[in-house]
Amino acid sequence: MSRIPVAPLLLALVLPATALPADVVLHVDPNIKDCEVRFAPQLTQSAFRRFAREFGSVSAFKQGAPPKTLGRWGVAVDVEQIYFSVDETSSAWNDTFTHPAADHWLGADKAFPKLRLRLGVTDDVEVGAFFTKSPEANYGWLGLEGKYAILQQGGDMPVALAVRGAYTKTLYVADMDMHAVTADVSVGRTFWNVVTPYLAVGADGVIARETTDAVDLKTERLVVAHLAGGVEVRWWHLAFGAEAQVSALTTFQAQVSAVF
Repeated sequence: MSRIPVAPLLLALVLPATALPADVVLHVDPNIKDCEVRFAPQLTQSAFRRFAREFGSVSAFKQGAPPKTLGRWGVAVDVEQIYFSVDETSSAWNDTFTHPAADHWLGADKAFPKLRLRLGVTDDVEVGAFFTKSPEANYGWLGLEGKYAILQQGGDMPVALAVRGAYTKTLYVADMDMHAVTADVSVGRTFWNVVTPYLAVGADGVIARETTDAVDLKTERLVVAHLAGGVEVRWWHLAFGAEAQVSALTTFQAQVSAVF
């Protein structure tokens, strides 16, 4: 009885699934250092709509913290890292990016650092801002947020409940003007004054308008729902958090905060 070689068979099954399609051609400009948002003439309305939905929902200001507010004049400085994956071979992501070389793919797995500042205005009201910039590319995000605590945990109240609104502007991209407006509500409970799991539900309103002569596309106005869950561990003036958000793309976020 002949033996079937296992390794070649596994390679034959795996390689076609992971190889990049030969018919996908990258748009190239050797004068840039990294993949930049720049629309190709081949970009269609449907691909632009998908890009606005996915890029817009990823950019939108994430919850990133429990519903409990910092309190009057409380301050938190957060360093965050966000992770997500894209379909780099789709027209939505290929025809919206230009690359420094024909073999320099966008990459399916993306990660960005973010700097965030939060300030407690009153015991129930908190405001914040975040900023990030791709080091060698032409896109970044600036966001502003406000949170109001409807319920504060304590006494006869077992949970904290808050509503939140946020605004995010995509920066540095000449080929489009993109904005995201976020609204969500979150609920959480702190255990042992240390660990706070929380859930949030809401939506992002995304507006994306092309501003280049390369294409002639209609402005996209989309509403993208999201569901988030996270946990924060607080010790002294330090807090460590993690969050997952399910939306047009699934994102994962981790952060460390100095809280005063």
